[in-house]
Amino acid sequence: MPDTPSRIEPAAATEEPITAQGKPIRRRRGLRVVLLSFASLIVLLGVVVAGGYAYVNNAASSIQRIPVRFTALDTASSAGGMTILLTSKIDTSGSASSSAASNSTEAGGLIMLLHINANEKAGGVVSIPPQTEVQVPGHGQLQLWNVLPLGGPSLLVKTVQSLTGVPINHYARIDFSHAAAMVNALGGVTVTLPQQTKAFGHEFKAGANQLNGVTAVDYVRQSSLTEQQRVLRQQSLMRAMLTKLAQQHLLANPVTAVRVTNSITKALTVDSNFSNSQIEKLATKLGTLGASASTFITTPVTTTDGTTTLDNPLASQLWNAMNHDSLAAFAKQHPSTVTPAVVKLLAA
Repeated sequence: MPDTPSRIEPAAATEEPITAQGKPIRRRRGLRVVLLSFASLIVLLGVVVAGGYAYVNNAASSIQRIPVRFTALDTASSAGGMTILLTSKIDTSGSASSSAASNSTEAGGLIMLLHINANEKAGGVVSIPPQTEVQVPGHGQLQLWNVLPLGGPSLLVKTVQSLTGVPINHYARIDFSHAAAMVNALGGVTVTLPQQTKAFGHEFKAGANQLNGVTAVDYVRQSSLTEQQRVLRQQSLMRAMLTKLAQQHLLANPVTAVRVTNSITKALTVDSNFSNSQIEKLATKLGTLGASASTFITTPVTTTDGTTTLDNPLASQLWNAMNHDSLAAFAKQHPSTVTPAVVKLLAA
């Protein structure tokens, strides 16, 4: 019959299997749809990534900048990692402490060196007890926590760099009045106390305590604490936040990155030389660095007749370890310097 070939040719042209009803199975068309959908997903992902980059760049631009002078050091003996001097700002009005630092709106007593190794695969946080007496350029012997109110970040950078011999690349300050927003953005953090205590009507139990934004502020500002103990709580909270960032990769997760970035930028002040791209790179490092790759150390000190000074022989080894990206090895060799996860925080 004349129309028979026309009914057969389309089926033959498709080169597809024929069903019992004489209809071709649309495998290639289905494959084509899958590939097109996948391509569309890739394009959409690219848009999301680009949008995320634009958001992070905009967020970095919103961070407050302040002028800080840095003094160049001979870095020939340094491994080339990045070191950031980190301090805190906290409202201690109503506090029982009479320390000069507690009366300053600029200083909260926290003094840390955040170090990331040159290979960007490990790093550490070195806390310097702020009551330590050190030689301050142009001002003689002073307790470290009095340097910031006296001469601002520039003098503190110069003092710490002279004290340690570690090149300081940038300065950053965390405003703990924004601690509530930061902790909430992280989904809460866990701190551990050796015994039960109360702060502003909230009771903290002995052992692990899950903090939300409100309780984190109470935890840091407990009025019965001495200044040294308040600094320990700031260190503990910072450690908890950094550990949460590393363990759950919150800055690398598009779902959480926006709210975490937004909360951090509101609480952060950095030096005016800290570019957006450097901040974004740092955020990427902190967001992907495994918690097990981070070392927390407290600078060794000695106290004689109420005066705290560096344990210079051991401290010198610590600064050398930081300059050579070997903080983890130092901590292993000197376990007594590792910042404890649980510290005595009640007033004496």
